[in-house]
Amino acid sequence: MEYPFPVIDLSYCAPYIINLQINTDKGATYDGNGDRRFYIKSPRLTLHDRCVLCDDGGNPILTLYWKIMTMHRRCQVFMGESNDSSRLLFSVKKAELLQSGVMRLEVFLSNNKKESECDFRVDVVSGKRSCHVYAGESPTVIASMQNNGGFNVVVYCNVDYAFIVALLMIVKDINFFYDGVRDFAKAITPVALSIMMS
Repeated sequence: MEYPFPVIDLSYCAPYIINLQINTDKGATYDGNGDRRFYIKSPRLTLHDRCVLCDDGGNPILTLYWKIMTMHRRCQVFMGESNDSSRLLFSVKKAELLQSGVMRLEVFLSNNKKESECDFRVDVVSGKRSCHVYAGESPTVIASMQNNGGFNVVVYCNVDYAFIVALLMIVKDINFFYDGVRDFAKAITPVALSIMMS
């Protein structure tokens, strides 16, 4: 981007390319020097799945929050450790499955009430092997990720890298959730069939 575009905070917009690595098992994000920048604090699972992204000092930056059984798996992201509607930053929903098994997520900023067009979009290759984050419906890539046993991330100039980290945590959790639903369905199908046959 030509000018800084803060979603979380201007301090996370650098005038140069940022390289990050996300350890998806630990939920921790490291910069190119190996210093931890962010980590995920996850309370116990409740009716509403919820986790908090903190900086390395333990300060909550934002909260990722979504209903487990929401039809479109809409995730809402709030400033700080909150779910107050006045502190909503953006929301993400699963849009469609594109050709060759690419999943698309649409991102809507809090001031985009009509949601007729998304503010950002994320195209995720099946298996989370890679993804690209785009500005709106344009072909402009603002960040990209390659999965090599962890998320290796490139965030382009003037892009809010805390925002990108939050999006990639959502990518990881949404995929994990779908895998869990699929495995659960496979597990209960034989039981359901045996009940029906008895």
